[in-house]
Amino acid sequence: MLNTAFAYNVLKAQNDLVIAARVAHWNVRGPNFYESHLLFGRIYEAAGEKTDTLVEVLRPLGYDPSFDEFAGPGGELNTFSASGLVDLLMNYCTSYYAALVKLRDSAKDDPMLIGLVNLLEQLCEDANGIMYLLAAAQGN
Repeated sequence: MLNTAFAYNVLKAQNDLVIAARVAHWNVRGPNFYESHLLFGRIYEAAGEKTDTLVEVLRPLGYDPSFDEFAGPGGELNTFSASGLVDLLMNYCTSYYAALVKLRDSAKDDPMLIGLVNLLEQLCEDANGIMYLLAAAQGN
């Protein structure tokens, strides 16, 4: 059975990452502007690419997303530096990954949710890729 609270957390965390990356893409400043601008654009495209697919898989399982999942993180950026924005996005991506793992683990033993589990595995790989890019930008 689908854990709708976990589904909410995934969609909210995914959307928060996408919106934060898009705002970072538009607002980054400083000597690393161009490479950071491209990185942040790549992140919001990668993180948002499968949102529609995820919602299409969740709806037949009984989950009807509301505006709350897609309202975004709110607040203002407290930095415009590339390094500060990378740290911010790493925090959002870490939260997104944790939400994905929680939903995946709650669904993995239900044979009716195998399609969802497969999609969540793909999303975990995507999130790992994003975290790798952000870690490289941090110099790690």
